[in-house]
Amino acid sequence: MEKPRRNLMQKDTEAVGSPFSLALAMVLSLLFWLILGPYFITALGHFNIPYLQANAPFLAMALGIVVSGKLLLTSSPRSLITDHSTFRFALFFKSMGAYLLAAMLFLLLGLMAEPEAYTTSDASALEHLMLLPLVLVLTPIQTSSEEVVFRVFPIRAVQGEKLRRGAMRNVLACVLSAILFTSPHLSNRELGSAESPTLVLVFYALFGGLVTALSIATGGFEPALAVHAANNLFVALICNYQGSSLPSLPLLTTTKAIGTPMDLLQLIIGLLMVFLVVRKDSMAQHHMQK
Repeated sequence: MEKPRRNLMQKDTEAVGSPFSLALAMVLSLLFWLILGPYFITALGHFNIPYLQANAPFLAMALGIVVSGKLLLTSSPRSLITDHSTFRFALFFKSMGAYLLAAMLFLLLGLMAEPEAYTTSDASALEHLMLLPLVLVLTPIQTSSEEVVFRVFPIRAVQGEKLRRGAMRNVLACVLSAILFTSPHLSNRELGSAESPTLVLVFYALFGGLVTALSIATGGFEPALAVHAANNLFVALICNYQGSSLPSLPLLTTTKAIGTPMDLLQLIIGLLMVFLVVRKDSMAQHHMQK
């Protein structure tokens, strides 16, 4: 009798860790961030590169994730990130592309509506090229570290080995994610300079909750990692705003107000475009499973 073949979309059964161990991993990573982060800022401050200094604490956080993973967790990084047998790079890059496309469309609309609100960079081409490798390396470390600590660890603690649970549990996970993602951003400069600090908080909360909903829908955090990286790469390389928490050398800088309904609209449209990509990918996977 022929043995049934294992579904390629199904990962091997592997515990992601107990809620207690995941909570401890989150706390330990946060301690690295809060305690060692300032030392990293001081040590790397000698290079006099603002973008490096701004991201220095997240190097400490990344170190904390590695240490906590070794000490407290027995599961593989893949099992934490996705319910599938492998990390879905195709879905990751499609999600990143969809979000970046939305950001570019809104940038073009802004340039057409208020060209006077944008200025080009005074930095030389050489300065841009020298900073580019640093941005491409540091930004994914920063965004991925935030995602693991403030989304992956706590949501896995709530949802367990499978991200898709009952409707009520999924909603509670999204609400928890909205709160956890908003909390570390309360000290950001944007709140002090925003037209509406409340809308900035709503932006962070929506980013936390809706991106977690996307991750639950696809059974993996690939869209979350992609969207967060895309957002920060766009700010660092394409268009930043005055008073940003991520000082960089983008091609454009805008003086437009932040914390506006347009910011929320851009986020919602961007995530909607990612959702369409996610939905198409999920439907294709479902068809393959039949």
